[in-house]
Amino acid sequence: MGCLLNTVIVFLLVGLTNSSTHTYKAGTVSSAQCSLDACAQLAQNAAKANVDILVLPVPEDISRSVQKDNFDEAVKVISSLAKDNKIYIVSHFLEKVRCQEKTEIIRNNLVFDRQGSVVYIYRKPLDLTATCNVTATGTTFVTDFGVNFGVLMPEDLVLRNLQGKNFVVAGEWGSEIPALAAPQFFKSWAFTTNANLVTSSGIFSGKAGGTGHGTDLVAAELKKDGGDVINAPIATTSPHVQDLSQYIIKPLDLAKQDVRETVCHGQFCCHFQVKTSASGAQGLNFGLAAFEGLRHYGGGQNIGTQECALLPCVGSLKSSCDIGSINNTNIIFDEISITANFKPTESAQFPIILSTDTLSNSQFRFDSKHENNTNQVTVKLYDGQNLFNFGILGRDFSKDYVEKTVIYDNNDGLTYKIYEYVNSDEVLEFCDYVWIRLRVLIFVVSIYVLEMM
Repeated sequence: MGCLLNTVIVFLLVGLTNSSTHTYKAGTVSSAQCSLDACAQLAQNAAKANVDILVLPVPEDISRSVQKDNFDEAVKVISSLAKDNKIYIVSHFLEKVRCQEKTEIIRNNLVFDRQGSVVYIYRKPLDLTATCNVTATGTTFVTDFGVNFGVLMPEDLVLRNLQGKNFVVAGEWGSEIPALAAPQFFKSWAFTTNANLVTSSGIFSGKAGGTGHGTDLVAAELKKDGGDVINAPIATTSPHVQDLSQYIIKPLDLAKQDVRETVCHGQFCCHFQVKTSASGAQGLNFGLAAFEGLRHYGGGQNIGTQECALLPCVGSLKSSCDIGSINNTNIIFDEISITANFKPTESAQFPIILSTDTLSNSQFRFDSKHENNTNQVTVKLYDGQNLFNFGILGRDFSKDYVEKTVIYDNNDGLTYKIYEYVNSDEVLEFCDYVWIRLRVLIFVVSIYVLEMM
């Protein structure tokens, strides 16, 4: 009895010590996939590095096509890794289920505790119109080291107005909006919310941005309430081709060293002040852009978007934006200031910076203040070079909607999307009705023409 009591006391003291610390250690894997043996080794390395929670990619041995048919087996594999190494593991799985007399593909984020038990499940259909029962087991889960985590898939950072300080993100998502591509947007989201993100693309510590060290295994110590160091949320990846057909754009006259312009898209206006001190690369044009409306985000999602941006393009700025292989714009921006007013509720705003150069804290400012029933947001940059996108991206959650689509999955794991209403019985019946009436009309007209001849 005394031995049991001592064991309980030690367990409670260890738990109390873990929960009373102000930090925890998170890990992720630098590669998108790993073999089963490699994942097992990474989990062992994470345990040796005293990692508390690890976001792990699904092993290559459990490929997507196999995983759908052997979901339970895949779960057992990751469960064993968590149990053997006494760490929390978050991993993403695909699962085949029968729903409404057809097969649906369900995306799963599962959280395993140190005993290998599944303590959190977040499920979402690949087909967003599916009405299968895929709700999460809760909104958050609490660890033995005293952190309350939210569990997300990458698109949730864009689609949901979230509250919290610690999140784990697993899964894949393809954005059709360059500024909202997951690796770039993670930094901006973490900066704006000052929340920790432990993702399969990296570890982000609030306003401090990307953190961690290591080659195969990236580990970082995070403060539970977010980062207290401020770093500009700059993305250094190559920019995508952008569709600017819906934007209102005014060319930036580089011959003027101090430009003040207001660009409006409908009632939404962006106020620009740009000071430059060097000429640009040959064939490279800069534009001051404004946009307000719906953008197709991917997977049938359409999102309310407001954007103010300074954009460079090779050639015309009229319909699309592409800088090709240019990585040096030869422009020194002494100062850029962009200000716009946004809704005070059901909205969020994020700084967007894409450059091949780094920025110090003193070169960047992002401010937000409520005034006259609006949220006035200003982003500023000083002594910036080699900019390929700079501005404010706003979200209006009240305007979001999902297209009614169906996603089919073939044996190779590829997805094909068609609009459901095209194959609906009502549309087919209507087409038959129109065709019958049209044939009668053609017959009558033909007889009339023959009689006239």
